[in-house]
Parts: sequence; C-alpha cells; structure tokens
Amino acid sequence: MLQKYRQNYKLKNKSFNEKKIIYPLSNRGFFSEVNNLALAVLYCLENDINLKLYSKKWVGGNWKDFFIPLIDEYNGFVPVPVNVFAEGRKDKCFKAYHKFFKKRLIIQDTIWDDMRSENFTNRHFYYPDLGIDGSIFDAKSQILKLILEPNLVTYSEITLDNNLSKLIKDSCGLHIRRGDKVSGESKEAEFVNLETYVNKALQIDQNLTTFTLCTDDFQVVEEFKNKYPAFNIITFCPSYRNGYSQKEYNSRRKKQEKRDEVINILKDCNLLIESKIFVGAFSSNVARYIVLMKNNDKCYSIDDDWSPI
Repeated sequence: MLQKYRQNYKLKNKSFNEKKIIYPLSNRGFFSEVNNLALAVLYCLENDINLKLYSKKWVGGNWKDFFIPLIDEYNGFVPVPVNVFAEGRKDKCFKAYHKFFKKRLIIQDTIWDDMRSENFTNRHFYYPDLGIDGSIFDAKSQILKLILEPNLVTYSEITLDNNLSKLIKDSCGLHIRRGDKVSGESKEAEFVNLETYVNKALQIDQNLTTFTLCTDDFQVVEEFKNKYPAFNIITFCPSYRNGYSQKEYNSRRKKQEKRDEVINILKDCNLLIESKIFVGAFSSNVARYIVLMKNNDKCYSIDDDWSPI
C-alpha cells in the first residue's frame, strides 16, 4: 500500500503547474532537514504547489545516495541558495532568477514561516489517496514514511538482524545527545544528566533490565556501565565518539565519512523505534522523529512536549 501512496503523491505533485517551489537541502542536521521537508510537502499539498528537491549542495551527499526518490530533483544550471536565511548578494541573484525568470520560489522566500505557523500546524489534513487523515502528527508520520524509503544499499546497512531485534523489543531506548546540541555556539538545549533519563525510564517500568543507548559520546556509555552495572546495555556507539559537531561534520572532505554519519543515525533510530519504551529530549529533531515513527506509543520526554516544528 505504501508504494501505491508514493505513486499517488508523485502524480499529485506533478499535477500542480501554476505554483512551484524548490526545497534545497543545506548544511543543517539531517533530521532538521527531514523535519522541515515533511512540513514543506504538506504545505505544498494544501496549496497546490509543485515541489522539487535540490540536494546537489546537501552536505550529506545526494538524496538518492540514501533513499528512493519521491520528490523530483531540480537539475537546473543555476544553483539555489542553501542557507536557510540567505542574505548574500549572490543568493539574492539566485532568488531573483528563480522568481522572475523561472516563475518559481525557493522555500525561504515565501512559505518558511507559514508552514511553521499555528494556523497551518493546527489543521486537519485529509488525503486518503496518500493514507493521510488526521492531525499534523498523523500527517507528518505518514509523509516521513513516504519520503524515507531506503534504497537497497541503505536498507542493508541500517536493518537490524533478528536476534538483535528480539533483544531490543524488551528494552528501553535512550537517546542522549551531547556535543553541540548542549554546548558551544550552536547550543540548542540544556545539558541533562544520565540519571534523569534512567530515573524517568524506571518510573515508567521498574522491571526494566535492558537499555538500548543511542548517543554521540562514548563517555555516556562508560558512565552508564559504571553507574548501572546491573543493567544490560545495547549500543552501537564506537569508543572514539566524543560528541557530534555539525560544524565539524560540514567541514569533512571524505564523502564516505559523511555517509557513515547518516547511516549511523538512521541505524540508531531503528534501535529506538523498536525499543519497548523510548525516553529522550523532545527538543531534539531525532527524538521528535522517533515519536512519530512509534506513534507516540510509550514515548517520554525529559524536557519539551512534542512539537511539529
């Protein structure tokens, strides 16, 4: 059925001819891009706008490197700006070219604020031919399933083996972000200690014996082992990880290193989605994605409530 919905979306998107918008993937974090792309898809459906994707300047590679494309790529010879709030002279020239010559808009020009407004996110979305009939939560969950269909290579890299899946289904998944998420110039959230996550989980289920720990800092893994030796732990975090930095990631030259980072976060997400209970910080785009994929079933936050933006 999902393939039928994907085909229906392609036909519907192509049928919108009068208004056109390009969504350029940029140098933000992966799930920040995905979160906003899902909003853009919904907004364009609501307003009969043809949406194209532009991933040639995406810091992670090209969309088709990871996923089976759902949205047609823009392949024009004039590149579009990749900064969310582009103000440079060159960027303004790009925008003018698209707006006045090609009669289309870059997402930053027109819909960025509208698609994140309460007026939009409080709507009921009804597209039965796409499997959508519900709130922004229901709609985004379905859109993400349509968008993020892994290609064969990605699928082989992120799929968990059966034995591991069985162990995870009885575990509590923890997503603990360190690095620039909670420190430095790009800090987005407050640092929350490990005990807060574990205590939250044990309040929910005091019989837990296994935790699936997804983190970008191996020190969190060591801290967990030292403080909670009685619990079993499942993690893919390598010993060399010391906190994710978007700036550092963006500066990497080797394509394979960047791909590995995307694959790692997708694999971690699969761990968390399959866990019996999920505890994370809903201020994180990763956590908000997990909640969508688990349909908010036994998902708990140590900071914010779930937000569609």
